[in-house]
Amino acid sequence: MRAAAGGRAVFHLQHLRPRPPCRASPAPATTAPLSHSAAASRAYDRRLPKGFLPTLEPWVSAVYLCQQAHSTTCSVSLDDRLQGELDGAKGEVQKHETVGAFQKIPMVMPATDILMSAQRKSRNVPPTKGIANIAKRERNRGAKQLDALMKELSVPLRTYTENFPKRRDLHPYERSLIELTFGEGYYEQVLGRVDALRKRITSVGKQHASVCAKSTTKREAEERLAEGRKRLEEAFQHGQRAIDDLVNVAKALRSMPVVDLHIPTLCLVGSPNVGKSSLVRILSSGKPEVCSYPFTTRGILMGHIVSNHERFQVTDTPGLLTRHDDDRNNIERLTLAVLSYLPIAVLYVHDLSEDCGTSVADQYITYKHIKERFGDRLWIDVISKCDLLGKKAPMSFDDADEEVAQYRRFGPEGALQVSVQSENGVKELKERVHQLLTSQMARIKADKAELDTQEAGIRVFT
Repeated sequence: MRAAAGGRAVFHLQHLRPRPPCRASPAPATTAPLSHSAAASRAYDRRLPKGFLPTLEPWVSAVYLCQQAHSTTCSVSLDDRLQGELDGAKGEVQKHETVGAFQKIPMVMPATDILMSAQRKSRNVPPTKGIANIAKRERNRGAKQLDALMKELSVPLRTYTENFPKRRDLHPYERSLIELTFGEGYYEQVLGRVDALRKRITSVGKQHASVCAKSTTKREAEERLAEGRKRLEEAFQHGQRAIDDLVNVAKALRSMPVVDLHIPTLCLVGSPNVGKSSLVRILSSGKPEVCSYPFTTRGILMGHIVSNHERFQVTDTPGLLTRHDDDRNNIERLTLAVLSYLPIAVLYVHDLSEDCGTSVADQYITYKHIKERFGDRLWIDVISKCDLLGKKAPMSFDDADEEVAQYRRFGPEGALQVSVQSENGVKELKERVHQLLTSQMARIKADKAELDTQEAGIRVFT
């Protein structure tokens, strides 16, 4: 039991804690972790830069936070603590490292289509059979048609709000994609506006259906039916912008690259324009855009490698500039999200010719920072554009820093020199990549076996 500030006691069962496929090394002192609980921090053992992602809500589910007990005296029985830890760990094992929620998002009909369909279906609703009185039959028909129009408009909206995933239930990688794609809070805001529209339509529909049901004459019933239709349609049209926004959100999320956490993934990382996309093209089925300007890659692009009847994934990530994490743009933060949350092997690309537009000194600073944070990953260093080495004068040369001077001449220790243009080193690179991903597969299988063992142990306790 660990007592936290303010009388909060957090309990952990070390032998029940699942371990993620790859654990990143602790962040340097210049970065700050997200405000997960102590259990979540140990479960993932990963730290993100200060301000990288918004602080998680205090009601984050037990998938990421362990059971917590408020007690100023810490007088909680051992049985209660054990049961709480078992429940929390069981949920964590069941949902741990699960992605693919974006591919299950329902299709969202445009607002105009929902309205036209609702109008057509509601007008075809007949009155209840057997009503002989004309006035009663007409008010019955009016009330039923208004109720039908209300339901045809509100039910799809309820389906959307219920079936779009809650951010707190998403895998951390998918949560970060939502934040970085739409901005902080936009996803929840759109769903909230859709739900508010549903409630408004339900309220207006019930009100006018009730008024129509109290009509005393046929003409009054017809007038109230027309008025109710008008009010419902106006309410819907007034809030249809929320539906249009949800259509765009759904399209963007469904187009996100699908990542299989059980397949080894090679992640290409480096400064902008160092040649990552060119290497992806020769290594995999991915066809990224290759241009001579920074940030050609503005999203995460997935490709696949098939080698010796084995299938692997390759992802191209946006380039990283030499600056503090707080100053990075959302394009760069996509790269950090992949490194932080996905079980990947790293292929770090260096351009010592400086043809990329980034000085060797700046590349070294960025490389050193990333290596310190994620150095426990399986790793290959590649010096790209080796055919240009010695042919182009460097942008700046400063031997004051011996490490930079060493890096400029030889690159990182064990780095492989490759040229896509001359195909120098390409064959050796493919062999090294295959060995790396085979090792990554063994690591993934070992971690999965450990999780299965832990889950079996939890079932015995429960």
